[in-house]
Amino acid sequence: MTTFPGDSSGSLAAPATLNPITKLILLVSACVVALRIEDPLHALAFFGFVIFGHVLAQVKPAILWRRTRGILIFSLILFASQVLLVKGVAWEVRVANGALMSLRFLNIVLSSHLFVSLTGAEDLAYALMQAGLPYRYGFALLTTMRFVPYFRMEANTVLKAQMARGMGVDRPTPKGIWLMARHTIIPVTVTALSKVDSLAVSMEGRCFGLYPDRTYRRRILFHWWDGAVIGVGIVVAIASFYLL
Repeated sequence: MTTFPGDSSGSLAAPATLNPITKLILLVSACVVALRIEDPLHALAFFGFVIFGHVLAQVKPAILWRRTRGILIFSLILFASQVLLVKGVAWEVRVANGALMSLRFLNIVLSSHLFVSLTGAEDLAYALMQAGLPYRYGFALLTTMRFVPYFRMEANTVLKAQMARGMGVDRPTPKGIWLMARHTIIPVTVTALSKVDSLAVSMEGRCFGLYPDRTYRRRILFHWWDGAVIGVGIVVAIASFYLL
């Protein structure tokens, strides 16, 4: 069986109380609300709510900072560009618009991060397949999500190998970026094609796709409270169009 490193290291132990589809619908509702908010104070309150969700999910602050520091820096750049580059608008309006834009971005990204932290790729794919998604598409989704950490690790390995050869791929200059792209993309692409070919041969040898349906070793249950939570999420998303 083909395995992929990092398969489960990217997510925490997901609570058994909510179905992954329920969490996905909550994520969509949260993104809708984040986009509908027009007041920076309301956006800040929503940001606090998302951070509180990370606390309840027991995401360690050090891990959260390591994963999202680039996002936070980019949000500060958004805020500064809105304040400094926009002309013909009062200073207070520029600050409010910049804060709203940055908080919208942070709320959407951090809500997505919370979803990923609480939902394993395998659980999400199995839940979608058991809900009616053809298992061929579900397997493609699962394979894609499993390949991401693998390619990240391969790219890091290639990058260190090129640095050991004396190439300046680690220098934050235009030439360094060009060298990193030139000497990293091709080896990683070759490795990707090799792994994809091995996976295709393996699945063909196992007669993947021979039957219209498949069996499951583990069922992802859908409880009555999942329906209630989905209903609340949909109501909140629809209400945001009228109240915000």
